[in-house]
Amino acid sequence: MAPSIRLSVPGTLRYRPIAVRVVAEAARLVSSSANTKDPDDTLAHDVRDPFDTAVVSAFMEIFNNVAIHAYERRDGGSIDLVITPTERELIIELKDHGHPFDIEGVAPLPAELDENSLPEGGMGIHIAKTMLDEMTYEPGPPNLWRLCKRLPSHHTRGTRS
Repeated sequence: MAPSIRLSVPGTLRYRPIAVRVVAEAARLVSSSANTKDPDDTLAHDVRDPFDTAVVSAFMEIFNNVAIHAYERRDGGSIDLVITPTERELIIELKDHGHPFDIEGVAPLPAELDENSLPEGGMGIHIAKTMLDEMTYEPGPPNLWRLCKRLPSHHTRGTRS
């Protein structure tokens, strides 16, 4: 097993950018997108590889859910991350001690999707599921989210797919 990256941040939206940056860099370790950058590129740390973008998008949605719903936008809780980059996948575990989430209560997407049928909120879980290969949730406390994204078989490490 690859070495894991551990991070604990306050469970508020204010600290989301710190966690996102760590997750983005871990994703770049798997996709090797960091190796393809020109050192003079002012956007070298931007997330542009599709693998990296999917991981970051899904992670932000779950982090938002924890900060907004589990901790009800209040200070006092933390989000503990264990991020494990391997040769072909990234596994992210988020642990919090906030209110459990009823993942079974998430409304299904409408059969016909158009701009009039999309709900205003409640899309985060659907977005995360779409972006990831696996997503599990175990209510607690502690609550545990496990996110997994694998490189596609056609992805050549170090290039954009």
